[in-house]
Amino acid sequence: MKNRHLTDEEIQQYVLDWGTCNKELLAHISQCEHCQQQAAQYQLLFASIEKQEKATFDFELADLVMEQITQPAPVPDNRAVVYAMLAIVAAMVGVMAYLFGNSTASLFAFMQPLLIGLLIVTAFGLVGFLGLDMYQKYKTQMKALNFS
Repeated sequence: MKNRHLTDEEIQQYVLDWGTCNKELLAHISQCEHCQQQAAQYQLLFASIEKQEKATFDFELADLVMEQITQPAPVPDNRAVVYAMLAIVAAMVGVMAYLFGNSTASLFAFMQPLLIGLLIVTAFGLVGFLGLDMYQKYKTQMKALNFS
C-alpha cells in the first residue's frame, strides 16, 4: 500500500475506468478515506458535466463567413480582341514578307552595330520594366489575399 495519497490523474483514471487501474491503486482507494472523497467529488463533477446541454449557436457560421467573402468581379471575355490582334500582326508580317522578302537578309547585313545594340538594350529594358511591374502587381495581390 502507498504511504502517500493518490494524484489527481490516478483518481481520475479510477473514476473514469477503474478496470485499467493497478492493484496497488485499488487497494489504496479502498482503505483511504481522503482518496475516496476525492473520487466521489470527481464522480459528481463528471456526472454534472455529462448532464449539461451541448453548446449551440443561434446563428449559422457558414452564412456569416460567406457574407464576408467578396465575389471576384467577372473577367471580361477578351478572346475576340486577342484574336483580332493576332490577325493584325500576322497580316503585318505577311505584308512585310511580301514586300521585303528578297531583301530581308540584306536589310540586316548593312545595319550598323550601334543600331543592333540599341535594339537589344531597348528590348531588355522593356522586358525588365514589364517584369518588375508584373512582380509588383503580384505582391499587391498576395498582400490583399493575406489581409496583411
